[in-house]
Amino acid sequence: MTDNRKVLAGLILLAAFILIVFYTPTLFESGIPMVCIEDGICQHEQYLDSLIAYIPAILVLGFVFGIIASYFYFERKVELPLPSANKLESVLLLLNPTERKIIKRIVDEGGTSFQSDISRIEGIGKVRAHRTIDKLVRRGVLEKEEKGKTNILKLKKEIMESLK
Repeated sequence: MTDNRKVLAGLILLAAFILIVFYTPTLFESGIPMVCIEDGICQHEQYLDSLIAYIPAILVLGFVFGIIASYFYFERKVELPLPSANKLESVLLLLNPTERKIIKRIVDEGGTSFQSDISRIEGIGKVRAHRTIDKLVRRGVLEKEEKGKTNILKLKKEIMESLK
């Protein structure tokens, strides 16, 4: 569905819901009793009991309209990368720009790199490099080994083999 149609459908549903909420009391007003007690039964209590019976239906209707409206407004589109001859380029499309630069540098260096070299990539400072590398290590993409004052980063074997 196009964006314009989604907005239009959402507005129509919203208008329908508002009309239902606005005119529902009018429908119930026609049944208001004029006499309090008839045949030993309070007519006003009986009327209120019938109104209370409709409250769950009105709530469910509002909930359903809310779900439908949110579907139209927040429908997610997943765009998968187009198949390409280069596996590395396809994998890099799934990463954010900082992760993309880091993984590309490590692959270009044969699957191993110093963390200090990564922090020198243009546009990536030491802090951003450190945080992104830690995120990639937690996700199981990279392995980190301490070597003196720096770390050696290795791309996981399975990932490196799949990129060949």
